[in-house]
Amino acid sequence: MMEKNENKTDASAAKDQQSKAADTNMDAELEVLTDKFKRALADAENARKRADAARLDGREHGVALAVEALAPAFDDTCLAIKTAQASPDADTPQMAAYLEGLNNIKAAFETGLKALGVSEIAPTNTPFDPALHEAMQIEETDKAKAGEVLVLHRPGFALGKRLIRPAHVTVSASPTKTAKDEG
Repeated sequence: MMEKNENKTDASAAKDQQSKAADTNMDAELEVLTDKFKRALADAENARKRADAARLDGREHGVALAVEALAPAFDDTCLAIKTAQASPDADTPQMAAYLEGLNNIKAAFETGLKALGVSEIAPTNTPFDPALHEAMQIEETDKAKAGEVLVLHRPGFALGKRLIRPAHVTVSASPTKTAKDEG
């Protein structure tokens, strides 16, 4: 009978060892599966972030294309306003009505641009920034600091940090000294 008890104890010990080995294997497998799960979650989150960035970039690209296409009409409207204001008939009721209509069109353009998140780049009396401005002329003058924007020829547009079109400007330069000035 004693042998039976010893056999039972040995069998019980063997089962305990097998159980512990199985638990160890299950813990290791659980750890591997948990790691895979965490990696899959991280991959899914990264894919979502990439998709969001691509969607935002696509939206910005579409807005930029629309602004580029409509900007000449905005420029022409601004030019028509300046021309009408400089006209000898500027004080007539017909010209006043014409100017009111042009100003309403310009305001509608500006409202639409603002709704799309587009900012107008219209510098004057500010330092020239080659990242935002395109120099069309350089004018020598002592009435402004060298490198300052004197005249805005055409406004530029930006969407956040994305430049859609640079502003066309005239930039000041220091007057050059001639032989007369030195003599």
